[in-house]
Amino acid sequence: MKHINQSGFSIIEIILACAIFPLIAYSISQGYDAVRRSYTVSKQLNEIYAVLSACPEIDRALEYDSVTSATNCYPNNSFKAEGGGTRIISYAPTLSVTSATSLAATDPLSTVPDSKVVNIKVGFQKSTAPPVELRLLITRNGIGQQ
Repeated sequence: MKHINQSGFSIIEIILACAIFPLIAYSISQGYDAVRRSYTVSKQLNEIYAVLSACPEIDRALEYDSVTSATNCYPNNSFKAEGGGTRIISYAPTLSVTSATSLAATDPLSTVPDSKVVNIKVGFQKSTAPPVELRLLITRNGIGQQ
């Protein structure tokens, strides 16, 4: 009896490959999507950090008495979009300035004499995530962060 050498795949192997390949492709696409979302969030956090890092300079750029809720954190509000395009991404920080004496008695900053508390909030663009907030204590002698 001659033994016939067969080459190729059996129908069972083809059916198994057709069932397994989509699972592998789906897993890879889910991993890619998770990395892309994480990258987008980290990029936005980095941009927001750049905006917030400019804000502590407001006490050096302005007189203590002129720091109000209308003060802005220029010039780091806008960024060129990645990829070499011409699109500009802008963040609009929201400032609120409160005299330390007007704070609740439970707030640890309420006891600092001759000072103002500046709350700076910057939100994500096109997102429902809560804004990132920086709280500054500005006195006539300097600045502190909380």
